[in-house]
Amino acid sequence: MNNRQRSATGLVAAVTATSLVLAIAPSASADALDRRHQKSAASIERVTGTQDLAASSTARGLAARSLTSTDAGTVTVRVPEDTAGRVQTTAPDGSTFGLALPQDKSTRDKSVQGVRAGAGTIVYADAADSTDLAVQPTAEGGVRTLVSLKDEDAPTEQRFGLRIPAGAHLAANDSGGYDIFQDSGQGFTTLKGTISAPWAKDADGKDIATSYKLEGDTLVQSIHTNDATAYPVVADPHYTWGIVSGTVYFNKSETRKIALGGGLAATIIASIPAGFTTAAGITVAAITTMANIAQSHKKCLKIKSYGKPGEYSGKQGDGYCR
Repeated sequence: MNNRQRSATGLVAAVTATSLVLAIAPSASADALDRRHQKSAASIERVTGTQDLAASSTARGLAARSLTSTDAGTVTVRVPEDTAGRVQTTAPDGSTFGLALPQDKSTRDKSVQGVRAGAGTIVYADAADSTDLAVQPTAEGGVRTLVSLKDEDAPTEQRFGLRIPAGAHLAANDSGGYDIFQDSGQGFTTLKGTISAPWAKDADGKDIATSYKLEGDTLVQSIHTNDATAYPVVADPHYTWGIVSGTVYFNKSETRKIALGGGLAATIIASIPAGFTTAAGITVAAITTMANIAQSHKKCLKIKSYGKPGEYSGKQGDGYCR
């Protein structure tokens, strides 16, 4: 073999080797990314369990979508394709509550794709410094939006932007979470959803102190780690929206009007959302009687879903009894 032949053969070998490297590298990178998502999902699902995960499927422009049948109708949870989007829950009446995924300065200008892993957890790997994010639609029509702090460099304050319908507002409840109320425009307000009390656990299963606060339209979760904390730490805002399992609240003026006449009570019954008036005991007579009792106690009328009318005061309804 002459020098020219040897050079040509060497060139072919070099090109072939380079082609193999180029072909193998993306696959190896994809495999490493998949293992990272699976590892993150496993650590999260070890904390949350998988028994209450809702079935979900992919959809155009989304990482996942779940449809859950409730007594009020179908609740739809949409999980964003990437971290630039919002987790959105749509109630049977068409109203939507949205929660933005938290980001920090290092990732604000880029979006991280969500990948289905484990038993159905959508994972956004390295969505922020030393932090994975995840979303889990739940079987009762709610959704968990989780943060996984991978080491001590992870930010311990997570900020979730809220998008709520017109006429809705949040009020702190006694558990450490928030109730979500919707003004009806017809003389009453309805408990439409709940942001459950915050929780956080470390890699040893120990509870980590955590708390919420509201800053305008942003839900801020603080996670109080220390030198003894074992990583990763998993923390969770979990909310439901649009499930008829709450309470219709009336203020003092409305309570007085109902107490004065059963005719108004009949009008109120007609305007209460579907599902409330099917409960035994929710009749004109029962509503009028309880309105009189509440008024005599200087309280207000409430009608609990699938229960009898009652009275309330204080924090319920965000101080609506006034």
